[in-house]
Amino acid sequence: MMAETETVSPSPEGESLAPFSNLSSIMTVTRCTQEVLDFEPSCLQFLEALGVSGWVLLALATVALLTLLLLYADTATYVLRYCPTRHKETTAIVLTVYPVLGLCSYLGLLFQKANLFLDLAAQLWFALCMWQFLDLTLSYFGGESRFVAKMKGAVLPWKGPPCCCWPCCICPKSTVSKRQIRFVKVLVIQHPWVQLVLSIFQITLWLEGWYTHMDMRPSSASLYIYLVSTISFFFGLWAFIVGFKASRVQLQEFHYTPKIVAFQLCLVFLRLQAIIVNSILVPSGAIPCLPPISPRVFANTLLNSLLLGQLVVLSVLARHFYKMPIPEVVTLTHTDELKDELLHKAVNGIGPKTGDDGTLPMKNGLIQSPPSDKEDAETGRLMNPTGDLAA
Repeated sequence: MMAETETVSPSPEGESLAPFSNLSSIMTVTRCTQEVLDFEPSCLQFLEALGVSGWVLLALATVALLTLLLLYADTATYVLRYCPTRHKETTAIVLTVYPVLGLCSYLGLLFQKANLFLDLAAQLWFALCMWQFLDLTLSYFGGESRFVAKMKGAVLPWKGPPCCCWPCCICPKSTVSKRQIRFVKVLVIQHPWVQLVLSIFQITLWLEGWYTHMDMRPSSASLYIYLVSTISFFFGLWAFIVGFKASRVQLQEFHYTPKIVAFQLCLVFLRLQAIIVNSILVPSGAIPCLPPISPRVFANTLLNSLLLGQLVVLSVLARHFYKMPIPEVVTLTHTDELKDELLHKAVNGIGPKTGDDGTLPMKNGLIQSPPSDKEDAETGRLMNPTGDLAA
């Protein structure tokens, strides 16, 4: 009697367990081996390793992301409907910093292998929003000319964090001018472009296997790319803070201080928080290794979870202050309006010519005006800030 052979086909359950084959072998490891350190779980593997707590974390993260999207939709709708026209577009772009960073954190929480790309996207988007916030500040003044007129010959506060010594000591000590405002804009704008170029380098090196995200060893390319990015970031932040310190008093009616505080806290939570965790806590062993969860995966999970909760709080604060009524532009005194008008004429070739620094020619505290008729041409008298001819 011949024995019958039975062919066993793979069951659907066996197919569903295939993604966890590598996870099962690592789960038996009781100490933090190199295999655990190099292990980057997929989304399903990550949730399987965390068990019930993983699904609870996913549910809370989903609620936080939906809250951020709803808050942005509500605030943007109000801004587009009631905000002065000149501020609508820029304000709507600035407000995207909260849901976009939240989306990157949510995806980074689920897809550990994509943390490199999501971190680059978050930093690049924040740099672009920082540029837009500076444009919004100038828009509140009504443009560069009105900013210079409103500052009334003040000196920009170059000596401020994060640059308190050099190169502040070599910065101009002259009064506020269009040239200085454009210099501030260049310092802020350079950061998103530098970040974009560095992101291309990082992705290229990663595809070649020469780059490991947040690997701070001296032999790693990540360290040197991170240094260049940090230097660019600090120059942009320095100029951003200079613009803030120069504007906060004049823009009180725009609720400028709470708006920029909510924006800057995004920076603290996104950048400085990551530096502390990845550069200090992980190398020192403060972040535990819980196989199959490596310290790096644990740190990414911690950072993304914290950032989501922090962004919800900041988005609520931003919604409150951006929905408060604001004027069209900052109010200028009669003297400021005269300076603004003369500066506008000078730029367009009408009236007194501006100097190399973009300011109006002054003499004995008076604005020097060209002769506008025969009587003025003969006398060559000076126009004072009230518009009357000086004796």
